[in-house]
Amino acid sequence: MKLGKAKYGGNKKQYFKLKDGKSTYRILPPMGELADDGIWSLYYRVHYGYTNAAGKSRPFESSLVKNQKKMIESPDAAVERLDKLKAKYDEAKKAGDKKVTEMLGKLVGESKSRYNLDNNHYMNAIDTQGNIGVLKLRHTAKKALDTLIRDLRDKNIDPLDPDNGRFFTFTRSGSGRETTFAVAVATKTILVDGVGEVEQAIVHKLDESIISRLKSEAAELQKLFKKPTSEQVAQIVAESNLQTGVSANIDEILGYKTEDAAGDGDAETEETDGETSATEVAAALEAAPAPVQEAKPAAIVETKAEAKVEQKKAAPATVAPTTAQKVADMSDDEFMSSLGLK
Repeated sequence: MKLGKAKYGGNKKQYFKLKDGKSTYRILPPMGELADDGIWSLYYRVHYGYTNAAGKSRPFESSLVKNQKKMIESPDAAVERLDKLKAKYDEAKKAGDKKVTEMLGKLVGESKSRYNLDNNHYMNAIDTQGNIGVLKLRHTAKKALDTLIRDLRDKNIDPLDPDNGRFFTFTRSGSGRETTFAVAVATKTILVDGVGEVEQAIVHKLDESIISRLKSEAAELQKLFKKPTSEQVAQIVAESNLQTGVSANIDEILGYKTEDAAGDGDAETEETDGETSATEVAAALEAAPAPVQEAKPAAIVETKAEAKVEQKKAAPATVAPTTAQKVADMSDDEFMSSLGLK
C-alpha cells in the first residue's frame, strides 16, 4: 500500500507578479462564490512586516475605511504607525541626518524595509507553461488591462470566456514610481497563402484537464488575506516589537490554527514590490489617503518593571546600553525620542 506524507495548513497557492520585460498570462473567469456576481478581480491593501513568534510573515488586510468625504470610519493603527514613521524618515532624509535615515530606512521608506502597505489587484490566472496561480497587478497595470478588455468586448470578444479566452502580454519597464505597464493581446505568427506571415490572437479554451485543477490550484479571491477589525489591528501593533515585527498573539488574533504557527498557512508571504505611490492608491480607491491621527504609543511586550528587574540581575555595565539593545523594550514614541525626534 502506498503511503504519503500528510500536509498541514492548507494548500499553498502560487503567486505571479510582473517582472521587468514581458510576461504572458490568461486571466481566468469568475469562479466559486464570486461566479454568480461575475467578479474576477479584487483589490487589497495589505500590511506586511508583522510576524508571529516563530518569525513567520503574517500579512493582513488594512482595516482603514473612509467615507466619501474622506472621513475615517474605521481606523487602522498599522497605517497610523506607518505614516508616522514615513514622515520622520522623510524629515531625516531631507535634513541630511544619515544616522536617523539609516535606522528608519530599515523600517520604512526603502524597497527592503520591514513595513509596507502593499496595494494590488488580485485575479486567478494561468501562465504559458500551464501553471495556475494568483496574478497581482498594480493599479496602473490593471487600468491598462481594463482598457484593453473594454476594446475587445466592443468587438464582441470576451477575453475571459472559458471557451474563447485570450492570453495577455504585459510589458513592465522602469522602476519605483517611474514604473510603466503596457498590455497587448498575445499572438502567434501564422502563414497565410497569398498574404504571408500574419499575427493571430491566441485563443484558449479551458478544457477538463484545467478545470479539474482549479479547485486545488486557483484561489478564492475573497479569502486571500485575513481581515482583522480595527481593534484587532490596534492590538497587533501595540503588542509588536517595532524592530522585528514580532507580535506575540498575532496567530490567535488572525485565526491561524496551531499547526500553522511554524508555517506560512495560506497567507501570501512573498516579497512585496516596495512602496506604492500615492497616485496609485488614490486612483484605485478613488480617494487619496487623508492624513490620520497620530498613533498612540504602542504597548511594550515586556513591561518597564520587568525590564528594570532584568537589568538588576545583570552584571554592572560600564557602558550604557545602546539604542539597538534597548529598542525591543521601547514604544514607538520612545524609539523616536531615542533618535532625537519628537
